[in-house]
Formats: sequence, C-alpha cells, structure tokens
Amino acid sequence: MDAEHESPLHRFVVAKRLITSIFDQLLDLVKDGSTLMAELGPDLDQALLREQRADLQIWATKLSTIREVLVRRHMKVAFFGRTSNGKSTVINALLRERVLPTGIGHTTNCFLRIQGTDREEPYLTTETSERSIHTVHQLAHALHRRSSLDSRSLVEVFWPKSRCALLREDLVLMDSPGTDVTQELDYWIDEFCLDADVFVLVGNAESTLMNTEKLFFHKVGQRISKPNIFIVHNRWDASVTEPDSVQEVRKQHLDRCVHFLVDELKVARQDQAVDRIFFVSAKEVLSSRVMPSHAAAETGRQGKSVEVEVSLTLLSSPAGGAPDESFLERLEEFGRFERTLQDFLSRSAVMTKFQHHTISAGNIVRNIRAAMDSINVAAADRKVRLLEEREERQDRRNFILAEIVLLRKNVEEKMFAMREAVSVSVATVMSDQIRSLPVVVEEFQADFSPESLAVYKMKLLRHVEDSLVTSVSHRCSTRVQKDLQNLHNHMTVCVCVHRQRPAPALSRPPECPPRLHIDPQTDLPSGCCFTVLQLQGGPGLPVLSWMGFSRLAVYWGFKCSPRGRSPAGGRPNERRSDGLHSKRSGTQWAGVLWP
Repeated sequence: MDAEHESPLHRFVVAKRLITSIFDQLLDLVKDGSTLMAELGPDLDQALLREQRADLQIWATKLSTIREVLVRRHMKVAFFGRTSNGKSTVINALLRERVLPTGIGHTTNCFLRIQGTDREEPYLTTETSERSIHTVHQLAHALHRRSSLDSRSLVEVFWPKSRCALLREDLVLMDSPGTDVTQELDYWIDEFCLDADVFVLVGNAESTLMNTEKLFFHKVGQRISKPNIFIVHNRWDASVTEPDSVQEVRKQHLDRCVHFLVDELKVARQDQAVDRIFFVSAKEVLSSRVMPSHAAAETGRQGKSVEVEVSLTLLSSPAGGAPDESFLERLEEFGRFERTLQDFLSRSAVMTKFQHHTISAGNIVRNIRAAMDSINVAAADRKVRLLEEREERQDRRNFILAEIVLLRKNVEEKMFAMREAVSVSVATVMSDQIRSLPVVVEEFQADFSPESLAVYKMKLLRHVEDSLVTSVSHRCSTRVQKDLQNLHNHMTVCVCVHRQRPAPALSRPPECPPRLHIDPQTDLPSGCCFTVLQLQGGPGLPVLSWMGFSRLAVYWGFKCSPRGRSPAGGRPNERRSDGLHSKRSGTQWAGVLWP
C-alpha cells in the first residue's frame, strides 16, 4: 500500500507489529539472562542467583501473557441505536459491500461481530457451530431461522480480506439489536462493549435522540471512563423534501447532540463534539459504492472513475433534469465521517490497547535491569577478589622462588664445605695411615717361601688395603654421614617452616611483622638445632636476628647472627632482661630453624 493512500488504520497494525517485536526481544533478553545466571552459578552467590532466576521466570511468564494478548488485540467499533435506524446499512457502507442483511423492520436480532479472514469464502460461527455463507440472503436466513439467537447471543461473521480493504487492518465492527428491544443494557455493555475503542450512535434524522439511546450511553459512561462516541444522523436524504428548513433542522440536531456529549456525558469539549456529529445517508453511499464494483467487474475498469460515473448517474433526477447537489454533500459528509473515524480510531486504539502493556513492559525492563545490575556488581566484586587473590598468589610465588634460590645457595655452600671437610679429613687419615704402614706390615703374618713369592705379595697387599679401608672408613664415614644427615634435616626443616608461614603481605602495617611460633619439643625434626630470636628495637620495620650461620639470609627482614652465641649473651633456657623466655618458663620460641 502506497504511503499517500495508506489508511490511518494501518498505524495500528504497524504499532502492533512493532510492540510485538519489542516483547519478543524482551523475552529473548530474559532467556539470555537465565542462561547467563546458569553459567555463572558456581562462581556467584547461590542465594542471589536463585532469587534473580525466580524473578526472571515470573517476568518471562508475564511477557508471554502480554504478548499473547497483544496478538489478539484489534480495533473495535460498536454501533448502537434504535431499531431500523440503519446501523447495518452504515456498516455495509463502510465495508463497501452488502455484508449484513438490511431492510424494513427488525433485521438484526443478535450481536454480529464482523472481522476479516484469510479464507476466500465468508463464513459465520456461533457458540456451537460454523457455517459457510455465500450471499447476504443466506446470512439473513441463517440468522432468522435460529430461534435460539436472541439479544444475548453473538454471531461472528468472517468476511474475506481480499474482498474488503477495511477488514485487512485488524478492525472489528460490532452490529447490535436496537436499544429499544431489550432491558438488558448492562449485560450488553459488560459482555460486548468494554473493549470497544469507539461507539457510534446511529440516529434517525427524522426524529431526535430518544431516552433509550441516552440511557444506554449513560450506562456506558458509568463503566468506561470518557468513552469515544460518534453520532451519525442517518437518512439525511429525507431533508431533500424540505429544502427551506434543512439548515434549521440540522442546527437543532447539532445543538441537542452537542449538549448530550458535552453537558450530559461530559466526554468531549464543545469544539470536539461538533467534529463527532455527522449527517449522512448510508443507503445512498452504499449504492454509490456497490454499483461501481459491479460495473468494474462487467467492464474490467477499476478506480474512482467508475464510482464517479455511477455517482453522477445517481445525481440525475428520474426525469433527466439537473443533478441533486445535496447528494454530493451527503457523500462528502460520509467520507468525512469515515476519515475522522479511522484517524480517531487508530490513535485511540493505540493508546487504549497498548499503553497499559507498554507501561508494564517498562516496569519489567527496569526490574530486569536491576537484576542484571546486581549480578554485574556481584561479578565485579568477585573479579576484584580474584585479582587480589591472583596478586597474592603471584607475590607468594615470587617469595617462594626467592626462598628456593636462597635455600639452593645455602645448600650449595654447605655441600662445598662438606667436600672441603671430607677432602681434608681423608687427606689427614691417609697421611696417618701412611705413617702407620710399618705397623700394618708388621702385623701381617703368613708363611714365606721363594716358590710362593707372588702369592705372598698378593696376600700382603690385600692385608694393607683392608687395613687402610677399614681405618679410613671408620674415621671418615661417620662424619660424612653426620654432615649429610644435617644437610638433609636442614632442607626438610626449611620446607616445613615455609609451609607453616604465609607469604609476606604488602598491605600489612610495618609495625606488625609476621612471626612463626614453634615448639622445639614437637615441631623440630631430630638432629636439628633451634636458635633463639631477638627483636631488635628502634623505629621502622623490626629486624630479628638469631643464632645461625654467619651469612646474610633475608627472610621477612630477619638477619642471621653467628651460630653458638646467644643474642643477649645469655643461655636459651634462662629468663633474660630483653623479654625472651625459654620453653620452660611457659612461652613459645619465636624463630627460624636451621640445622
């Protein structure tokens, strides 16, 4: 459909499509949020996630319900008036086809709901059955032959959209029995009118508004806040017989209708009410619109040219005289009613059908945003904690690597010292054994004969070797084994101490350095030496020294003091003036273990 010829009702269709699309996107967003929370489950607060996921499920249900309602939403116009005022004729004129049965008398005995269908043939449905119809006479026959249909009944008429452009725009037209044939007006309103966007009061130009019509709309006003009401004075072609009093009669009808809308119902202002009152002849309009369709079908022509020709034919008098100019005015008046109704209906329907749901959707979006914000905050907090933990682990790793380097260097130094000591010890023992060789030879006893000289030498050599090996092994192996055991204990204790103390925390205040408390009776492996630590006073970071090796070892600012000397000159098991106490005095030793 071209933009310039696009019906105002199409705005409702576009708005419905856009809002439905928005709700689809919201549903996808909620599903993505639930998936995200399921993926983040092991990492975040479980209670928070359970609460948020439950809320998301509730919001998803609400969004699905609203979307289903939106899909079923449509614009609805309800026509009311007294019997034989031409309600069905006005609807047929709007549809540009004879859809509903019309005629003299009470032709509509129940509510008729007319809406479009994608089928190629029209059909109707009642509460219990569905029936195809091909002509208006078949529809009238189907309605009147059912004695069970009364003013409380609803019959839905489905007309092909391909035959009626107006029904392609999600529009529903509601025809009704006359307001003067029943007293069940309250039931009518509650059952058929609460979702109507516009009410059209079809009156008779030959009579004024009656109390039955006013009573119905007063009841409507009690249930619906400021209903949208149009008043159509049908059969205005009767004014042709009294051309002198047309304007006076028109003014009387206009004043009474304006008073009814403004002062009695209070649904419009003075200027608005004037634009909602129309004087038409639906029968003339229907004839001018139906005949062009038949003429176009016969001649193969389309468009307004055929309609104009038919209208000009209708304008001519039966005697071939001058055309009736008031006919064009009535056609133009009906066209103005049609355009105003469509424009007003589209704007009103968008507001009434979608506004409440858009407000609900806005609240749901705000709730979803709050839920996502809470998850985002929790994730950000966890990220900070993980970064801090990673930094702490990195600091600990660097600290451990530094300790390993120091331990390796220390062990290498000890092994070098052991090699030197072993070399000196072996050299000393060998020197002593060489000097004692005469004694060893003197101790050798074996029979000697010139024939067995080689055997004698071999036995003497074996005796000397055994004596040297036994002596050297006895004098050197004990010390070497002891040194190796001490080195092994040293490495073991250093690893144990490292496992028991945390890595240095950079954020700790300098006045609170970490300490290691060890019970020498239970925490020390056998063969280890334990040295007393002394806290050296003074400003800044306290420095601890202990009896150990004379090399400098950096452990949390600790310094090694020479092994074998007490930091304060006293013995470890004595109470000293610097505040250190022995294990026997009831306090724990504080220090670092070295063999």
